[in-house]
Amino acid sequence: MEPRFLFPHRYKLIGWLLAIPSLILGLSVLIGDFYFDFLTVKLPFEYIFTDTFTSSSGGDKTTLNDSVSVLNFTDEIAAIGSIVGLLFIAFSRVKIEDEYVSKTRLESLQWAIYLNFALLILAIIFIHGMAFFSVIVYNMFTPLIFFIIRFHYILFIKPSYETNGKLQNN
Repeated sequence: MEPRFLFPHRYKLIGWLLAIPSLILGLSVLIGDFYFDFLTVKLPFEYIFTDTFTSSSGGDKTTLNDSVSVLNFTDEIAAIGSIVGLLFIAFSRVKIEDEYVSKTRLESLQWAIYLNFALLILAIIFIHGMAFFSVIVYNMFTPLIFFIIRFHYILFIKPSYETNGKLQNN
């Protein structure tokens, strides 16, 4: 059966080249409040699709007066680059796409979703306030990251432990 909705194999490299710098940039924005000045745009009107908790020092939104807003798109670029890169990595074909790979892909995706929501439930119970906002931001990326880690572990690392020419099962 031909797998549908997968990117060509060459997209995996594009995904790595896009995801790694974007994830580093995103962590720099979240942890170090880092922004590129050249991504700052002045709008001739007040931007209403933001909350008041955004930072006024180089962050997402600063209102200069009642009719002008300043936006910086560093975090948006980092998030979009990370999502697209991780999607390319996660859903690019492998060189030999067979039933074992399809089964491993499906099981890894299911495992990643279970793990992600288990961690989210723990975060809902134990983390509150603005720290929870950070958890939600990280939670946008963790399902793909968990999937990529498990899928590649099962597919490429675990089968290397062969005995008598037969693969060991879970």
